[in-house]
Amino acid sequence: MKRICLSVLVLLALLAAAGPLTAEASALDASVMKAALQAGTPQAQAFIDKVVAQVDNGTLPLDLVQSTFLWAKKKPTHKFFYFKQALILRAADLGIKL
Repeated sequence: MKRICLSVLVLLALLAAAGPLTAEASALDASVMKAALQAGTPQAQAFIDKVVAQVDNGTLPLDLVQSTFLWAKKKPTHKFFYFKQALILRAADLGIKL
């Protein structure tokens, strides 16, 4: 029982040291997205750069891009294709043209 309590206390201390989760902490990183989605072509990389820029300027919701990214990176192949197509469709539902 003491071991569990100690483990919980250590975990809480680590979480407290990490600080609150801010928008900056959850911001998109284009290079991470390019690697995770296997965006090998210049066109694919430009699309990701455009998406990140639109999130930065407030045109595209961050949570929409993050959820689409997390979904697409789980695909076994063609990760970027899934990301691009899904993001275009989901953004269109919100009236945003990519």
